[in-house]
Amino acid sequence: MSGLIMTILRFILAGYAFLAVFVSGGLFFRKKEQTYLMISLFTLLFGIEILDFLYSTSVVMEQYPFFYARYYFGVGFIYGPILLFHFKALIVNKTFNKKNLWHFLPFVLATIYSIDFLVLPGIERMLFVSQHFSDRIMPLNIARASHILGYGIYFVVLIYSNYKKLSPQKRLYAVSFCGIYFTTAVLISWLTAFADGWRQFIYAYLIASSIFFLVGFILYKDPEFLQGITKKYLSSNLSRSDMKRIKQKLRQAFKKDQHYLDGKLSVRKLGDLINESPHNISQTLTLELNENFNNYVNSFRIQHAQMLLQDTNYDHYTIEGIALESGFNNKVTFNRAFKEITHQTPSAFRKNPF
Repeated sequence: MSGLIMTILRFILAGYAFLAVFVSGGLFFRKKEQTYLMISLFTLLFGIEILDFLYSTSVVMEQYPFFYARYYFGVGFIYGPILLFHFKALIVNKTFNKKNLWHFLPFVLATIYSIDFLVLPGIERMLFVSQHFSDRIMPLNIARASHILGYGIYFVVLIYSNYKKLSPQKRLYAVSFCGIYFTTAVLISWLTAFADGWRQFIYAYLIASSIFFLVGFILYKDPEFLQGITKKYLSSNLSRSDMKRIKQKLRQAFKKDQHYLDGKLSVRKLGDLINESPHNISQTLTLELNENFNNYVNSFRIQHAQMLLQDTNYDHYTIEGIALESGFNNKVTFNRAFKEITHQTPSAFRKNPF
């Protein structure tokens, strides 16, 4: 019976692996932005690892040993950086740049460490792994598991430190995905230390892939799913008509009255201006506009700054002067907000606004 169950589980896992290719492709073409590209790459690599696991624990490996041990070790040092870029793009709106390449240093070191047996022919590589499991393979396994767990801990800290800045939708997604990754990382670390053989890792793959692919498939089929979940379960004492009324007031206050130019504007001060409670304004921004107060205000300020940067009458203004004219209190905050929204600096925009 246990053999039959194991066979069924392997078929399920194979289905997940092929589903991963489908989902990763769907996410890749869904939106060409870093959050989607990184999660697409992560899903694809994890799906290939499942196929590698099924191959390495079957008789196929003995007949075709060419791929044995050539994928598993290296890819384990890539998951963390890829998800880090995904979370940073999602949470703090930071995109990948060359400075982030150091995150791949453990992958390079692991490759150098294992290059001597990776280049061996298949049969010789199998013998090497068997003969040097304790002194060469086990340290590599421990490093791989530690690397995955280390990034899991880092993701927890990253999300916790930015939790209050996130919209409820992003909170739900980030906490859920981070929880899945961290739980899987702990399970993999435990199996690495105590499992009797690699076949027992099938349970880790099943648990992780079941949830990862479910999340990925839902995002592919309905990108607004997370927003819908949050709106459904986030408690609110405002009716939809109330939120639409407040949204109309906000549009009046910003597009016509330009209250965003006030550098001391706060949600409390805005509430006094439009005769609405700060709490109701915040809920309307979150549920009706999917924004928090600072991001909403900054979006109008940046639009105003773009207009001034293109206006020849303001050519003699410094960047700091444009920032102050647009409602920002200092150049640093202005530069950061401008780059987050437009993906370029104010100086670069002034030189080439189109």
